[in-house]
Amino acid sequence: MTSTAQRAELQNQIWKIANDVRGSVDGWDFKHFVLGTLFYRFISENFTDYIEAGDESVNYANLPDDVITPEIKDDAIKTKGYFIYPSQLFVNVVKNANDNDNLNTDLAAIFNAIESSANGYPSEEDIKGLFADFDTTSNRLGNTVENKNSRLADVLKGVAGLKLDGDFKDSKIDFFGDAYEFLIHKYAANAGKSGGEFFTPTNVSQLIAQLAMHKQDKINKIYDPAAGSGSLLLQAKKHFDNHIIEEGFFGQEINHTTYNLARMNMFLHNVNYDKFHIVLGDTLMNPQLGDDKPFDAIVSNPPYSIKWKGSADPTLINDDRFAPAGVLAPKSKADFAFVLHSLSYLSSKGRAALVCFPGIFYRGGAEQKIRKYLVDNNYVETIINLPPNLFYGTTIAVTLLVLSKHKTDTKTQFIDATGEEFFKKETNNNVLYDNHIEKVIQLFDTKEEVAHVTTTIDNSKIAEKNYNLSVSTYVKAKKTEKDIDVNELNNKVSDTVKNINKLRENIEILVKDIDSDNSANFMEKLVDGVDFEWMPLGDVTNYEQPGNYRVSSTDYSDKYKTPVLTAGKTFILGYTDETNGIYKGSENPVIIFDDFTTANKWVDFDFKVKSSAMKMITSKDDTKISLRYIYFWLNTLPSGLVEGDHKRQWISKYSQKKIPIPCPNKPEKSLNIQNKIVDALNKFTELSAELSAELSARQIQYEYYRNKLLTFSKDGLEV
Repeated sequence: MTSTAQRAELQNQIWKIANDVRGSVDGWDFKHFVLGTLFYRFISENFTDYIEAGDESVNYANLPDDVITPEIKDDAIKTKGYFIYPSQLFVNVVKNANDNDNLNTDLAAIFNAIESSANGYPSEEDIKGLFADFDTTSNRLGNTVENKNSRLADVLKGVAGLKLDGDFKDSKIDFFGDAYEFLIHKYAANAGKSGGEFFTPTNVSQLIAQLAMHKQDKINKIYDPAAGSGSLLLQAKKHFDNHIIEEGFFGQEINHTTYNLARMNMFLHNVNYDKFHIVLGDTLMNPQLGDDKPFDAIVSNPPYSIKWKGSADPTLINDDRFAPAGVLAPKSKADFAFVLHSLSYLSSKGRAALVCFPGIFYRGGAEQKIRKYLVDNNYVETIINLPPNLFYGTTIAVTLLVLSKHKTDTKTQFIDATGEEFFKKETNNNVLYDNHIEKVIQLFDTKEEVAHVTTTIDNSKIAEKNYNLSVSTYVKAKKTEKDIDVNELNNKVSDTVKNINKLRENIEILVKDIDSDNSANFMEKLVDGVDFEWMPLGDVTNYEQPGNYRVSSTDYSDKYKTPVLTAGKTFILGYTDETNGIYKGSENPVIIFDDFTTANKWVDFDFKVKSSAMKMITSKDDTKISLRYIYFWLNTLPSGLVEGDHKRQWISKYSQKKIPIPCPNKPEKSLNIQNKIVDALNKFTELSAELSAELSARQIQYEYYRNKLLTFSKDGLEV
């Protein structure tokens, strides 16, 4: 099996298990048990592999605990950082999980023993509290001990069921690390805003890591001041096998749960305790890795615009990290505090690649002064705008800031990577693929000029722009609007106004006729001597599914979209053609609506469509009925809820619902009355459409003349 196929199979397995074992517990709340169990299995098998050392005559899991000598234990802890007795191994615990009445307390004791085994050793801080979030007494597992044990057994059995091709060392992929990262990714994607706090999407992490380590043959160490789950740090290990990260991975994280995830993540990617140093604490107020700086590579996705003490703590202006800029980041926006912290920890040959909130690049005040410091000291190498909707929990388009202390010129590069060639839209998110990342890295490397995409600006020009570092200031957007023929536009507005005036006159007459106090008003004349009968819609119309029309590849490229009609309206008037599907311009009107409450999707009638949710109403051959009359009547009903029923329930009973039909036994007269009503209502509809058209044209007209009146020239040049 190829590594790609193996990875896909693994991901299907692990997510199914994660959902099956959690029962009714929310996945976000249950993640600690699945992730913790996966980690427990990994360290058990990794430790077994170390003890057996490839000797097939040794089966560590079958050994009694009392054969382990103090010397064996001491040597193992110094090497692996922890110790697990045979009886404590995952494989032995899961074997009897279903029959163990003390499973929850036994697991708690095992986790405590594994952590305690490192006490007094160099690995103590790296092992302590790893299982802190795996609370075997949690009510999320059940209200009784029996329920807790049953759920724990399910989790253990589920993780035990994950299959591995080949043995542990020879797996085609980093099995445990891949499973762990996939689970974190899925939990983050399903957790909304909170998910983005501990996981940077893998594709974005790849780009950041490549920027930070670009063209470095070896680095001393890599650092993340807001480490999250460690995903950014581990991209350096995944994608730079030819690089030598000599002293390992360093990071600080303020959230205790996320701090534990990061340390587990290191172990699960086979990074030994002596090759990483992840610490817990507030990076800005209590930095703990100052003795380990400088770092040749720094990567980070710090929290956006959080509050911090800033000027409320007068000692911070003397802090070595912030003092050189002469000003502190605003108390309400700590973004630049993370930037200055990272710059302070960066080596003279290194790069830092940081995810930043776009506002910091153009706002005034203290942030402008910090930008001045960065530009005047030539620390800013590149600023990159990324597409929106890449991150979990936010749709904003973030910006990457690349800092360097070894630039050979005094210029700054700006890249606008928001165009369609830099991402692919998938479901609700945009995604960067390898080819997109390669395009950005190539532009970063060559510093070539590409119109509407990238440019390099001398720092003196940036100073003239008041140190604005917004990409859009220097990379001009491609002109997408059509050239305006102002004469044609003015004529169109004039014609529209004439139509509006004529319609207004007709409607005024109609309104006076309908609401006249004179003898017989419009409505009385209309219904005089006319019998109305409430008839089932099924008696006068057909209610059917449109044909199986397929979206052609020429219309939608390779997307094959299937639109659904909603947009807040229950009923929409469209057109159909028996051969080509549903689209504008046909002679055969229909009423189309969906029998679901799906929202946020729409259909463009210029395209052929196919949808099982679509239903349409057409006239019966032997019935004289105006579909527009039915359409207007249907739209008198409340959208969403009709006659007290849910929309879907109402539509399911469509054929039995009744509509008032005039003179049903006199088809010609009935149709004539329907058309009179329709003609009156059409006038209002047409007026509304004309008013909308005028408003739209007036907006274009205003923008054209605004730009023309405010464009001045000097010596033939626009200024």
